[in-house]
Amino acid sequence: MEIRSDDGARVRIRPVGYQPGVEPPIDPEELTGWDDWLLIETDARTADGQAWSHYDPCLTVQEAGRLAGWLRQQAETTSDPAPSSAVVRFTEPNLTFRTRVLRRRRLVLTVEFSHESLPPWMPRRPLTAVYPLTLTVSADALGVAAEQWAREVEAYPRRATC
Repeated sequence: MEIRSDDGARVRIRPVGYQPGVEPPIDPEELTGWDDWLLIETDARTADGQAWSHYDPCLTVQEAGRLAGWLRQQAETTSDPAPSSAVVRFTEPNLTFRTRVLRRRRLVLTVEFSHESLPPWMPRRPLTAVYPLTLTVSADALGVAAEQWAREVEAYPRRATC
């Protein structure tokens, strides 16, 4: 999916495969609690043109599906002009998403990058370092991105057995 801000900032996030070298257990009883990790490619650019990219297994199949639902929900809730905000976090803290309603059908989406996903100019210490990329978008654009993400993650269902 790609989300572009009014000011030229943008983020592209897409699943590109399963984490290599990690196969699901053969015994169905061992599947309980087992997670199928996806390799996620991120490519981001700030409004002033600073860009970076990263490739890391930072979302499980279930989390990728949850992100699609969360993005859809955020696109739909912006019809309420009352200010509201929401956040979605994942097992690996590389990506966090926040929204804040600006006004009817407009919102601020903040993608927080941390750990391995930090831009190269950011220090890696402290471990709590976060780089927020703020995007001002329409609810319609966020809805389109949500559907695009949902289609992309459909290609990577949870693997049940080898």
